[in-house]
Amino acid sequence: MSSVLARSIATITALFIAQSAISEESVELQQVFITGGANEIQTQPGSATLIDEMALEQFEYTDIHRVLNEVPGINLQEEDGYGLRPNIGMRGSSPERSKKVTIMEDGILSGPAPYSAPAAYYFPNVSRMSAVEVFKGPSAIQYGPATVAGAVNLVSRAIPYAPEGELDLQLGSYEFKRLNAYYGEQVGDFGYVVEALHASTTGFKDLDVSEFDDLGTGFERNDFSLKTSYDINGEYRQRVTLKLGYADEQSNETYVGLSKDDFDADPFRRYAASALDNMQWEHTQFQLTHVFEPSLTSTVTTDVYRNDFQRDWFKLNGFNGSSIPSIEEILKHPTTGSNSSYYEVLTGERNTTSSATELLVGNNGREFISQGIQTKFNSDVFAFGLPHELEVGVRLHMDEIKRHHTEQSYDMTDSGLKVTTGSSLLTTKVNKGEAQALAVYIKDDIKIDETTFSLGLRSETIETTLSDASFSESKESTESVLVPGAGVFTQLTENFGLLAGIHKGYVATAPGQEGDIEPEESINSEFGFRLNGKYNVEVVAYINDYSNLKESCNASNGCSTAQLDSEFNGGEVLVYGVESHMKTEHEIAPAMSIPFSVTYTFTQTEFENSFVDQSGVFKTKGETVEVGDQLAYVPAHRLNIKTGLQTEKWQLMLNALYQGEMRTDAGQGSIADEDKIDAYMVLDLAANYQVLPELKIYSTVDNLLGEEYLVAAQPMGYRPGKPRAIHLGAKYQF
Repeated sequence: MSSVLARSIATITALFIAQSAISEESVELQQVFITGGANEIQTQPGSATLIDEMALEQFEYTDIHRVLNEVPGINLQEEDGYGLRPNIGMRGSSPERSKKVTIMEDGILSGPAPYSAPAAYYFPNVSRMSAVEVFKGPSAIQYGPATVAGAVNLVSRAIPYAPEGELDLQLGSYEFKRLNAYYGEQVGDFGYVVEALHASTTGFKDLDVSEFDDLGTGFERNDFSLKTSYDINGEYRQRVTLKLGYADEQSNETYVGLSKDDFDADPFRRYAASALDNMQWEHTQFQLTHVFEPSLTSTVTTDVYRNDFQRDWFKLNGFNGSSIPSIEEILKHPTTGSNSSYYEVLTGERNTTSSATELLVGNNGREFISQGIQTKFNSDVFAFGLPHELEVGVRLHMDEIKRHHTEQSYDMTDSGLKVTTGSSLLTTKVNKGEAQALAVYIKDDIKIDETTFSLGLRSETIETTLSDASFSESKESTESVLVPGAGVFTQLTENFGLLAGIHKGYVATAPGQEGDIEPEESINSEFGFRLNGKYNVEVVAYINDYSNLKESCNASNGCSTAQLDSEFNGGEVLVYGVESHMKTEHEIAPAMSIPFSVTYTFTQTEFENSFVDQSGVFKTKGETVEVGDQLAYVPAHRLNIKTGLQTEKWQLMLNALYQGEMRTDAGQGSIADEDKIDAYMVLDLAANYQVLPELKIYSTVDNLLGEEYLVAAQPMGYRPGKPRAIHLGAKYQF
């Protein structure tokens, strides 16, 4: 890695030498969104969405899935009903653990190990965010490491200029409690904001037995953050910002779902065999940012960051024996042959009577580190007779994952789990994956009259290593890639503009993969229009043409322990569709209006080659993926409508989500019942009233009609969406 480190130091040094040579008067430093804010989005040569603080406060969602429902081009897969471990996809990419999407907080990679283990088992608490940005197409290539789908940036609370604080208390169904408090101010050149968040619930699922479960089937989360800044006044204006964070979670969540008959009878039931399933994690965050403005038209921003994440994930793995069917297979066919005996053990109806009916409970213990330094130089320049908005950036990033997986056998005894007499704790996997990446990019927005051309190029070199006790030596690999992109936006009239773009999509291989595993690569193009005025409309058609679609085995998609973290080639796949969004507001009386927005996404997918799926990540293991098969867990239709009635003092809002049917396995034609997630519609209601200038009360109802709906059939059986949940809250500002 010495060569990569040397190149990074040289590049960073060159940037600082270049900007130090500029001498202009200082200007006020400002907080800037990655998207540039709502006004910049209107003329951006690429698809972007900003959900600001006002929009986040309308429904007071704590689940990022519900927040993102109003974003066009998004495909989501619910899992636990609370968004603890989100599954976010874009433009038909796999939503599983958000591994194909670049997730950031304040422009910093937030995943536990974005290169060496991209599955995002940690996700920042959206409750403490002031905005969420989503961008796709050529706009996303500068962030990486995944550039096929897009990126999500969560914007944390800014340091307030004047003394400001807030106490937010929310109570609700299933003993839900959320307490969020912050306070901050600017004192001379020094500023700070401190924030604390607690959220907990006993959960909406009912265990067959609960003697092991103090929290029911719910969770408890805590999150603390401190952000400080100091302005350095001199010949050049500078600001240094330090952000520190700590978060933890204990959740009694499980991968074990239900058989179809049990789901139809009671979708919120949980089997006795899942009683010990529990996730415990801790996350610490460090970010030091230096912003330097050498001139009126240029800025240099440098971040040094480190995120540490440690988890213990206790979960039911299966039965004791190599020839015994998987839990997934048992729940698909609970009455077939010997499956009925194993099914009765899962439900607690039958006690363990032999080693074959012993249950294996494992701990997928892991430790993650994600750290690096990045700097970017932004400047407005005039060259070749044209104005340019130039951005040059470099990032040296290192991350790692240490796996220590263990397993022990348990007996089902009178509907409870007890350690099998004489069994010992076995180690099933110990390894360490590491990745070191140097990324350099340049982006140039060129303005010609009312047309903006955006040209971008990202170069990345990634070195990975997997060390395992079973290997005679470590597995090492190096990938280098150039990711170009180009976009254009032209304002044809005062209110109407066209946009188009094309870029290369790329997802690197994880450490330790077999030699025939290829990176994920695609050519992505888009074309659309924007209409501004009384109605703000954006419609974009897109095509993602994959030369190789790659998927990985995780416990969350039902892979076996032996194949865990392995990747598999899917070959050529075509994804295309249309994403659209319209927003307006009608005044019906003085100081009274009806806001209205609608988002619709249409997506089509198809494999362009045939192969036998030996992994089970695309189709049932051992079956053939045929030309024309559609991808699993990508609905053709997603529609979200938000409307209501509002005045200066109160607001009443209704949100309706419709998601069309989707497949649980790759296939084509009509979908068989056993391979289908049915279409569903969910309504959410929210109301708030400003009692005093400093006091607001609010109420929300998730799933107003109490719809019982299926969201997934993996990794082990059928899983429900969130039932009706009523919440009451109050915000007091001081």
